[in-house]
Amino acid sequence: MPVKIPFPITFNPHKHHFGFLVNELEIWKKLKWKDVEKEMLLIGNNLIDFYLGELDIEQICTECINYFQSININGREQFIQWLGGSHWKKIELSDQSEWMIRLGDIHERYIHIHPAKYSEHTISVRGTTLKTVLTFCIHDIPFQQNPNANLKVVNNLRKELLKLSPIKDLEEPDSKIIFLWKIFMNKSSAETKLN
Repeated sequence: MPVKIPFPITFNPHKHHFGFLVNELEIWKKLKWKDVEKEMLLIGNNLIDFYLGELDIEQICTECINYFQSININGREQFIQWLGGSHWKKIELSDQSEWMIRLGDIHERYIHIHPAKYSEHTISVRGTTLKTVLTFCIHDIPFQQNPNANLKVVNNLRKELLKLSPIKDLEEPDSKIIFLWKIFMNKSSAETKLN
């Protein structure tokens, strides 16, 4: 379901916002798989920084806009001057999360934001991993204590629905699939699980 991102912000919640995807899952469970696949294209396959914190999309966008208003940046040209030749800069929001700020590709959405790598409340994860976990949630696949049973389910879903190659193992604590699977199952902010 489309989310309204205020001008002049560019932000892709499909790739970067846990709370948004928790809400989307309830909608996606009612859709045909081909429609869900179209939505998942917005996630991509590359390594992404994924925000697990409590701030919702509106709060994140508002805090970013307020930050720039507080330093008297009210237009694209002033924003470009603020960047000062850098490709990106970081700002910190109220929950101590850091956000990467760069020039957006769309003229009227010139402030492109996404969570910073190694930031508070953020993990780095492959888009394919995130799509794998979302597929489990859509199909209500329960997590099992038997790692081999989980691996078989993971690889079946990756092959049949996502057209992805199989993975070799799901060894904890390194498995981002297991980590995210548990977070989405619990639908929590995941703050207690980050360490």
